[in-house]
Amino acid sequence: MESLSIRTRLALLIIVSALPAFGLSIYNGLERRAQAERNARTDLTRLAGLAAKRQEEAIEGARQLLFAVAGTADSLRQDPATCQRYFTRLVGGSDGLYHSMGIHSPEGQLICNAVSGKADPNASDRRYFRLAAQSRKFAVGSHQAGGAAGPAGINFGYPLVNGDKKLVGIVYAGLDLKKMNELTARTPLPEGGSLTILDSDGVILARQPDAVGGIGEKERNPRVIEAIRGATNDVFEAEDTGGVRRLFAMQGVGVNPDGGVPLHIAVSIPRRIIFADANKALLQTVVGIVIATLLLLFGAWYGVELAVLRRLRALLAVTNHIRAGDLSARTRFPPSEEDLCQLGNALDDMAQALQKRDADLKQALRELSEQVITDPLTRLNNRRYLWDFLGRDLIRARRAVLPVAAILFDIDHFKRFNDTWGHEAGDLVLRSVADVIRQNVRGSDIACRYGGEEFIIILSEATRTVAVQRAEMIRRDIERMQLVLGDQPLERVTASFGVALYPTHADNAEGLVRAADDALYRAKEGGRNRVYVFEAQPSLL
Repeated sequence: MESLSIRTRLALLIIVSALPAFGLSIYNGLERRAQAERNARTDLTRLAGLAAKRQEEAIEGARQLLFAVAGTADSLRQDPATCQRYFTRLVGGSDGLYHSMGIHSPEGQLICNAVSGKADPNASDRRYFRLAAQSRKFAVGSHQAGGAAGPAGINFGYPLVNGDKKLVGIVYAGLDLKKMNELTARTPLPEGGSLTILDSDGVILARQPDAVGGIGEKERNPRVIEAIRGATNDVFEAEDTGGVRRLFAMQGVGVNPDGGVPLHIAVSIPRRIIFADANKALLQTVVGIVIATLLLLFGAWYGVELAVLRRLRALLAVTNHIRAGDLSARTRFPPSEEDLCQLGNALDDMAQALQKRDADLKQALRELSEQVITDPLTRLNNRRYLWDFLGRDLIRARRAVLPVAAILFDIDHFKRFNDTWGHEAGDLVLRSVADVIRQNVRGSDIACRYGGEEFIIILSEATRTVAVQRAEMIRRDIERMQLVLGDQPLERVTASFGVALYPTHADNAEGLVRAADDALYRAKEGGRNRVYVFEAQPSLL
C-alpha cells in the first residue's frame, strides 16, 4: 500500500467507498431472493392445496356414487344382464369421468361390469379390493391399466355387506386418467410451473403441462419418492430429471383404511424463474453502482493533478530535505485557508522547531537508552545490557589475549526472607546489595541484576585470584549489612557466589555465564554463604 501513488490510493478509496453500496445492494438482492422464495413456497403450497381439493372432491364423488350403488347391488348381483346395463348407463352418464364400474365377489371374481365382452379377471390382488374387503370401508387403489377395468385409471372400492354383516361383494368404479388430467389442467400454474398427481407407489397419474410418455410411468425423482413414502406435506428443493433445480410442494390427498395416503400432489417451479425478477433488479442496481464508480474514478484521476498533486510534490521535496538532515528546507507556501497550504505552513513551522529541539531530542534519546539497560529497583545494569556488553568484551579480550572473570551470586533464602519480612524488606535487601556491589567494582567492570535475587559482575582483565578476592569482599560486606525497616532490625543477609573465567572455563559468553551458574550451584550445595570457582570437580575456597 505504501508504494502506491496518490492517484491509485484515491482510486482505491473511491472503490472502497462504493463497497458499502455494493454490499447493501447484494444484501437487498439476497433479501429479495429470500422473499421471492418465501412467496413461491406459499404460492406452491396454495396451488398444491387447490389441486388436492379438486382430487378430494373426485374421491368423495366416487365414494358417494359407490355408496348409492351399494344400496341396489344385492339385486344386481342376482341378474348379470341387468347389472351390466345398469353400470353401462352409469358410466355413460358420468361424462367420461369413469371408464368402468362393476361388482366383484368376495373372492375377487368379476360378477358384472359396464364393459361388455371382457374376461372375468380376479381382483383379489388389487389394492382397492384388498383394503375394502379387509376394512369393510371405502378404499382408493393405485394406478391400473387393461383387463376388466378398461383403460388406464385408478379404481375405487366399496364393500357390500348383508344383514348378517357378512361381506358379499365389492362394488368398484374406475376413474379415467384422461379425465383426471383434465381436472388437473384447471389448476392455474405459474410460468414454468408443473403439477403432477401420483399414486402411493409413485406412479404418475396426471401431469400438467402434458409430458409425453409420462402418464403411467414411475416417478424418477428420488426426492419426490422420498416424500411419498414419508406421506408428508412438505416444501423442498430438488433437481428434476432434466437437471433443473426446482422448488417442490407436496400435498397428500385422502386417507385409506390402512392409514396410507392414496394420492399425492406435487407442484413445482424452477428456481431460476422464482429469482428472475430479484436477479434482474440486483443486476440493474450493481451495474448502476459500477457506472457511477467509474465516472467518479475518471474525474478523480484527472482532477487530482490540478487540485492536489502539484502541492504534494512540493511538500514531498521539503520532506525529503528534512529527512536528509537539512532542517533549513521550507515550502514557502502563502498563508491560506486551503488545506495543503496549511499543511505546508505547518511543515515549515515543524522544521524550524526541529532545529531548536534537535539537541533536546538527542539528550532524551540518551536518557531513554539508559532506562532500557537499567534495572529500575537497583539502578544496576539489567540482563539485556549484560549480554550486549559481555559479547563485545570477550571479543576484545580474545584479540588482546586477556582474561575475563564472571561472578554470579544470589541472596541465600531470599524467598523465605520475603515471606517473613514482606516484599518491602526484600526490595530494601536488593537495593542494599546493589550499593555493596557499586562500592566494590571498578569503572571498567559491569554489575548487573541478572534476575530476581541474582546478580552478576563481569571483571575485565581479572585473574582467578582477583576474581575470588573481589567475590569474597562482596560476600563479607553483604554479611555485615545491618538493615532496618522502620524501627525493626532485619535478620542477617548472606549470599552464595560462583566464579568462572574466560577462556579457562568457557570460550563464549553463554558458556561463561553457564559455568559461573554451575559454580553457584556448588556453593549452595556446599552450605551457602561462600565462594566457589568452577572446576570439573569444584572445590571450596
